[in-house]
Amino acid sequence: MTNYNDPDAQQLRFIILSQDAGGIIGKAGAHIRQVRDESNCHVNISGNAGIERVLNIKGKPVEINDAVKMVTLKLKEMSSGDNGNRPRNNRGYDAPVTMRMLVPQTQCGSIIGKGGANVKRMREESGATITIPSETIIGSTDRAVTISGEPDAIAQACEMIADKFLEFPAVRPNDIQYMPNGMGFAMGGPQMGMMSGALNFQGMSRRSEQKVRLPSNVIGSLIGKGGCHINEIRQFSGATVTIEENKKDNRMSDVIVTGTPEACSCATFLINARISAGRQQARNRRDGGNPQNRRQNRPDDE
Repeated sequence: MTNYNDPDAQQLRFIILSQDAGGIIGKAGAHIRQVRDESNCHVNISGNAGIERVLNIKGKPVEINDAVKMVTLKLKEMSSGDNGNRPRNNRGYDAPVTMRMLVPQTQCGSIIGKGGANVKRMREESGATITIPSETIIGSTDRAVTISGEPDAIAQACEMIADKFLEFPAVRPNDIQYMPNGMGFAMGGPQMGMMSGALNFQGMSRRSEQKVRLPSNVIGSLIGKGGCHINEIRQFSGATVTIEENKKDNRMSDVIVTGTPEACSCATFLINARISAGRQQARNRRDGGNPQNRRQNRPDDE
């Protein structure tokens, strides 16, 4: 049995949609107990309201691999059911599973490595797509690192990240953890988060704005035929999503997301998932479905 005070035990935190939390927990908690028992990890889901919750997994890196694999298998199983609510790709339900890991700003460098060497190796060895944003989530010092792929690939990537965290522990005194209700929690307790000049206090949030800068060549995938994808994101998240060409660099476009902090966070999650799915489709078309080719041609950008 893992001693959770063991220095080798690491904690990973993930943003999940509230609609997925019930499936991960299972009827009367059966599935989450199975994940705990079989992985030997401490696993729980915090938060109980709003669009998002936080999945916490604590254990040794190899145990985290087992827990993440079980969770992502459940997410894939749920996404294959025709519930009419989840984003789909043009082939139906073949889009990769996407997880958003909350990573303290102070530990992102250990994942990236010098010249991007660490994240490149993680991508190549795991087969997962790992995207590290340059900015923290508003109101916290966490970045939302997107990991997409098959359950095995995501689990291996998470194990490798946990290994890096073991090697480079977080500098925690000034960390403010992201919480889905818009309140950041630091070592000393709750901190009020500033969100683009608007305050979010005890769930009563005003409108906020987030900007996501993307290469212009992926915007078509985000919009979809007849605007089907972007309209789905708007409808599901409740956020306003607009696209503008970047005035300083026409190779880039700015996706402006406005709404409540919860709606903006959900929309950003769906945008990342849509882009990841589009890139995977493009690789599949280019490589003819050959996994070896996909690894050799994996992009080196963060």
